[in-house]
Amino acid sequence: MKNYLLKAILMLSKGFLYGLLVQMLLVNFASIMQAKGQYKRIDEVSIRLSAPSLSVRQFFNEVERKTPFKFAYDNKKVDKSQLLVFDSESGTVEERLQVAGQQLQVSFRQINHTIDVVPTGKPAVRVMPDAVRIPITGTVTDENGEAIPGATVLVEGTSTGTATDIDGKFSLDADEGAVLLISFIGYQSQRITVGNQSSLSITLLEDQSSLEEVVVVGYGTQKKADITGSVASVSEELLQSRPVANFEDALQGRASGVQVRQTGGDLDGKFSINIRGIGSVTGSNDPLIVVDGVPLFSSDFSTINPKDITAIDILKDASATAIYGARAANGVVIITTKKGQAGKTQFTFNTDIGVEEIVRRFDLMSSQEQRELFVEAFKNSNRNISVYDDPNHPAWQVDTDWQELGTRTGVRQNYNLGFSGGSEKTQFSGSVSYLDRKGTLVNSDLKTWFLRLNVSSEINKLLKVSTNMTGSHQKQNLQNNDNWGSTGYRSLAFEHSYTPAYDENGNLTAIDNQAAPYFGANNNPLIDLLMPAREQDVTRLMGNTKFDFTPLDDLTISANIGGDVLVGSGYSYMPVYQIGIFTRPEGSVTVPNRQEINWVSDITANYEKAFNQHVFKLLAGFSAQQFVFNNSTVTGAGTVNNSLNQLSNQINFNASGTKVSSGLLSSFFRINYSYHDKLLLTGTVRRDGSSKFGPSTRFGVFPSGSIAWRVSEEEFLKSSNFLDDLKIRTSYGLTGNQEIGDFAFLTRAASTPYVFGNSLVIGNSPQNIGNPFLQWESTKQFDAGVDMSFIDGRIYATADYYNRVSQDLLVASPIPLTAGVAQEPIVNLGSVLNSGFEFSINSRNTVGKIAWSTNFNISFNKNEVLDIGENSIGESLEIPGQNIPLSNQPANLSRAGHPVGAFYMWQFDGVWQLGEEDEASSWSGAVPGDPKYKDLNGNGVFDVGDKTFVGNPHPRYFGGIDNSFSYKNFNLSVFFDFAGGYQVYNTARNLLARGVPFVQNFAEVNGFWTPENPSTTIPRPSQGGNTTTLVTMVSDRFLETADFIRLKNLSLSYNLPQQWFAGKAIQSTKFTLTGTNLLIFTNYTGLDPEASSRTSLLSSGIDYTPYPQTRLVSLSAQVTF
Repeated sequence: MKNYLLKAILMLSKGFLYGLLVQMLLVNFASIMQAKGQYKRIDEVSIRLSAPSLSVRQFFNEVERKTPFKFAYDNKKVDKSQLLVFDSESGTVEERLQVAGQQLQVSFRQINHTIDVVPTGKPAVRVMPDAVRIPITGTVTDENGEAIPGATVLVEGTSTGTATDIDGKFSLDADEGAVLLISFIGYQSQRITVGNQSSLSITLLEDQSSLEEVVVVGYGTQKKADITGSVASVSEELLQSRPVANFEDALQGRASGVQVRQTGGDLDGKFSINIRGIGSVTGSNDPLIVVDGVPLFSSDFSTINPKDITAIDILKDASATAIYGARAANGVVIITTKKGQAGKTQFTFNTDIGVEEIVRRFDLMSSQEQRELFVEAFKNSNRNISVYDDPNHPAWQVDTDWQELGTRTGVRQNYNLGFSGGSEKTQFSGSVSYLDRKGTLVNSDLKTWFLRLNVSSEINKLLKVSTNMTGSHQKQNLQNNDNWGSTGYRSLAFEHSYTPAYDENGNLTAIDNQAAPYFGANNNPLIDLLMPAREQDVTRLMGNTKFDFTPLDDLTISANIGGDVLVGSGYSYMPVYQIGIFTRPEGSVTVPNRQEINWVSDITANYEKAFNQHVFKLLAGFSAQQFVFNNSTVTGAGTVNNSLNQLSNQINFNASGTKVSSGLLSSFFRINYSYHDKLLLTGTVRRDGSSKFGPSTRFGVFPSGSIAWRVSEEEFLKSSNFLDDLKIRTSYGLTGNQEIGDFAFLTRAASTPYVFGNSLVIGNSPQNIGNPFLQWESTKQFDAGVDMSFIDGRIYATADYYNRVSQDLLVASPIPLTAGVAQEPIVNLGSVLNSGFEFSINSRNTVGKIAWSTNFNISFNKNEVLDIGENSIGESLEIPGQNIPLSNQPANLSRAGHPVGAFYMWQFDGVWQLGEEDEASSWSGAVPGDPKYKDLNGNGVFDVGDKTFVGNPHPRYFGGIDNSFSYKNFNLSVFFDFAGGYQVYNTARNLLARGVPFVQNFAEVNGFWTPENPSTTIPRPSQGGNTTTLVTMVSDRFLETADFIRLKNLSLSYNLPQQWFAGKAIQSTKFTLTGTNLLIFTNYTGLDPEASSRTSLLSSGIDYTPYPQTRLVSLSAQVTF
């Protein structure tokens, strides 16, 4: 297995290296050929236009695409929307320019392969002689005359270039007739032809309109203006606005319809992403993640460096997602990493250092308060209280704050060096990064190294080659935060304060034999936090090489091969110890290993054709993908010496492992049609074949269609000075979900030991009942939306309504115990509805000298199980969640007419009072002070018939709002995220607010019921008996509203004055002070309202004290040079 893995990594590495080598050889060859070649004249090159009438923009684009010539002109002096009419479609470039010049009243000058457009009013077409090299100086400003520092000035076709200084000035040498390409982020680029002038004054126009924004839509890109589906985009500016360790964290609250929940504060990241609700009951609800064209198989996203990301596009409706077919039912998240830009090589160094603290802690009883609870509980249970009634007993003098001892101030350090540059033909971008985190739980840390290199080369007019490579290595020492066990933070919160932590010599200690009979055999939670070793290493390499071949002007054929290899290994050692009454006589070693290998190969053809006012874009392609997963675990035990802590030193061994592989074979087609830039149509179909399903159901077809009408192009709105763009769109389509275990359609066997005679024999037994008719879950989705832009693009808004029905759900069908297998067969049955509304608005405003931008989004979603099938006697099925500890009862139930995993339990009705003894006793055997529950079925008996649906674990609404203010060199950013309309079951209160001794209790229990304190809802303390049973019942007493508004990010940045760096290598320096998770407004009493200890949707919304979220304060610096 290890050799196979090494070969796989070697093959993947060779593929990337070969791709780079091919690029280098082809670039060198192309450069040599170009040097030997001669410039062609415009009267020597013929061209055939696509139509007799074209706009200036279309005419320039066709000439540049079909000939070696490029145009250079001033954007402010050339009307690119003007219509040009030609007497014939064929002729030389010179003849076409003569016709265009007459209509535009401009002259054209050919200088080498550049055509300079000069608005003289006297049409002419001239070819200039060979140029001489002259020194050029210039100033780059914006429309208001303000200098633009850091703008790139590049001699087109070469690697010669520079950047403007603090005053917007630059200087360089260039040939007369050469073209200078001037660009800066947020502004329209300009081409200026070098004449006999030695000084230039260049004005860049701000790119106000978001309609020119390009988004990634799957196997290609589209202008945002032409999108007919529902796509949300998160820009690099928003992604990099605060220091984060995971891209999911950067995405939280940024996009409508996309709910990102941080379910814990673990160092390796615990996030869940849901797009437009929960569509599957037992299958995956995670979206497909695509990085630079490679669909990922592993869900370990902590190995993706968020500082390498330049944009995230989220495909939400069927029109946008259907191109990914069987994996797109839960939406698609497309991540694009940074690419190189032509110009001088630029370096950017980022560093941020911060400290982290746990946001919230539990308010627990002191030792003396616990003593009082002991006394009251034993009185109520008619037990001897003599030991507990003595306030001077040594046990009550100990008051250990376990939450303080087991946690610390975390430290986060991040260092990142990025670089970018290249020529007009070849661009490169890369980075190296190091992240070091020391967790807030003691003895936990995480170190991650990142490496990225992206190279793109235009070999010639026919061929372009791009390679993207990303590598990472993680080294972790993490705490075991078993949410349903007794480790991690939970062990700190649940341990008695009267249990000592250290003895007089500073050694770990615990309850001894003398005290144990009276105070419980309580362990020291620091033993588990400090003594074991839990190490894990994860190495990941992913990337792709893509060849774009353009044999015809309108046709591009692309071949892409990519891969994602993840290798994980671990080591944990449980030591030998004897502390107090607790002893571990033997040590044990566990060594887990896993390998995940994902290969993908795509071939696509893109054809684009425009004539008159019609534009067609066609995409056709084939894709093949293979997934291989290997894991093995070896456990050894038996050592009695902690020095012998290696696997080879153990005596008894146990090994297990799995190897599975699956594949996906696909073909797809997409057509985009535009008429007059007003009517827009998109049609998509994909056919997928997956080895996860049987031969008869292996292939599925997933079609979609959408239409959009740009109302703003109608005559009655064209003259509007307020409205820039108004587009109405609608879509409908079918997508699939194949994310279940491999080969569920087969009956599988596994080795099982049994005793035959006096010997242990290994045999085989069936593990499941296969279903050869199993097929994918399918989702039908309708979407209607509107996109709007106002006031020169300063305000952009979008709104969507969607109706999403997931059917043929993959669920386990109940079977009788006599079937002889433990695992229930997976079948297709039932359906789930998600419907909702999304709205987002972005604005850019100016108030005096303050620039102010706002980004706001909100989403509403309703989730409902429509059908979940029937059993053998025709009764509707329902699926319970997992049992809550101690009570051994589920808190969730999935049933038709209610949300997936809805809360289903008894309703708490306070406590029984004096005078209600007879009713309490007859109904549930209770006495005054015991918990009281509603008798909903009216039968006078406390039973399961009194359970009812009481809450929803899924937020009905969520969103975020970000405000950014800029004044001179200062920038202030304030970002809130929020969610509401849902509940969380606080299991910590179920365990620690019961008023039961021998377990820790929350301080709120001090207000328990007594005859003197009857006006309370906190039951009386008790030890054993019926009362203890009643207080552990799963009821809405501990079901809490979890609505919250969180100040997710507050940052203040300052850019050092540019004049400080005039004439120096450093171009800019920025310092930022950032606070994350600073405030939260909520009525939820647990550690965090987003917490969910269960990953199963059937048991959603259960808070069982996961690793707490942290508050981070950091200082960062960014230097560009």
